[in-house]
Amino acid sequence: MSLHEPVSLKLSNKSLAGFVLLCICAGFLLPAIISPPHFLAMNNGNQRLFAEIAKLEAELVRLQNLRSQQGLSIAEQDALDQQLEDANAQLSQGLQRTQNIRSKEALLSLPTRRPPIPHAVKYSLPTTRTGVIPRVFIPRMPNLSPLEVGERKDVFVKILLPLILRANDEILSKRKDIELAYQRGDSKTLARYAAQYKIDIEASDAALYQALRLRIAPVPVSLALAQAAVESGWGQSRFTIAGNALFGQWVWNDKAGIKAREASDSRASVRTFPDLLASVRAYMLNLNSFYAYEGFRQNRALYNQGSANFDDVLAELSVYAEIGNEYVETLQTVIAQNDFNRFNEIKLKAPIF
Repeated sequence: MSLHEPVSLKLSNKSLAGFVLLCICAGFLLPAIISPPHFLAMNNGNQRLFAEIAKLEAELVRLQNLRSQQGLSIAEQDALDQQLEDANAQLSQGLQRTQNIRSKEALLSLPTRRPPIPHAVKYSLPTTRTGVIPRVFIPRMPNLSPLEVGERKDVFVKILLPLILRANDEILSKRKDIELAYQRGDSKTLARYAAQYKIDIEASDAALYQALRLRIAPVPVSLALAQAAVESGWGQSRFTIAGNALFGQWVWNDKAGIKAREASDSRASVRTFPDLLASVRAYMLNLNSFYAYEGFRQNRALYNQGSANFDDVLAELSVYAEIGNEYVETLQTVIAQNDFNRFNEIKLKAPIF
């Protein structure tokens, strides 16, 4: 779980943490599956509730399609992101209300509505470290549980990799935007980005520009893949299945999240998202803006300049989880065993306009 506002829900017992590490590396973490609502025999009030949920799901699809369009301005992107957040919060409330009207027997007798594995993710991963992958953006995690461990992990990577690359491309676009704004003396644009990335906007344009360049930078692909694998149990956690939550970010509003069964802080929930891409974007914004990750950002800059190694970058993420250095060791193991570093230079296929 992330230190988005708090620290994450991680095991403190070393022996149990070791077992979890073994499970993670093998891809064996299985979900406590929460099925979405099904249309049961309902009274009028329940029928209205499910009709409401169906409308919200349709609205989310509409907004997601709009958000995926090329050529949107920053303001349009921000407006759509806010609408997606609002619609997702309303949907989360509706889904939680359905828990009260579904009996245990009914739940056990119904199949889940998790989507099947899309044909689009059956592409081949590049054999070289400078390869190109298709622009495949899957909105929800499909049902990976029937797959053998190796195939499950392969499909997970094929789903996550395009999302990570797209989110990083958006960050690079923002870097170009602040570069142009600084050259034009556009203080308003710099201030807007400063507010988004939690930087003191009273600074001079020059100081603001340097601070923004430190924060608005891509997250290493291998790191994002490893954290997604660890935090989501290779896509099998109930938070990922029910709420598109890949990175275990906390929220202090039950209406916008899913309650964890064994949280170290009873006030916290795991934040839900309208789709998987929104989860990736929020994770990167978290690393690039939250004060606890300042060391990560500093070492990332040094690493990009060739003045630090990748382990120095990883070491600064001990604050991401309560198990601290053990969490860093877990990430190192997952990256090494799955050779995630081979994806660090991979690119998305150019969009067709």
